[in-house]
Amino acid sequence: MNKQGFTLVELLVVVLIIGILSAIALPQYESAVEKSRMSEAMINAKAITDAAQRYFQANPNETVVNNKNQIADVDLKGGTWTDSSTFKTKLFIYKLGGANGQVNVYRTDSDSTTSYIYHLWQKPEFTEGEVLKGCTAGNEDPETGEQMCKFFLGI
Repeated sequence: MNKQGFTLVELLVVVLIIGILSAIALPQYESAVEKSRMSEAMINAKAITDAAQRYFQANPNETVVNNKNQIADVDLKGGTWTDSSTFKTKLFIYKLGGANGQVNVYRTDSDSTTSYIYHLWQKPEFTEGEVLKGCTAGNEDPETGEQMCKFFLGI
């Protein structure tokens, strides 16, 4: 009698191998997804600070950007302006910070007044000995935050 098929042991070994592979791959996948989310936050924040810099160049006497109308040339996707200084996407809140084209980036599910992911700024003019632009990463994911800040600073 010749039966075709797999034995129970063979099926269990295959299920075990799939389980081991998925246990290894899942954390790597989650890390890659988080990095792409942080990249989205940094790209939008950089677009806002770049638009603020263009505003400062067009209006040399101004030193504050705290209204979306001042950076009207920026094209942000995937969200809406909830008020004149706050852009909200599914994952992040971008808050215009005023002087020097500051923008703070928060998670939408966090207390948006205390725990920023990024604080970016880009001064409208260069003064001897000053740093023209800067980035501070929050404590949520310091390694990825540092990488994204280096991207913003051009390092």
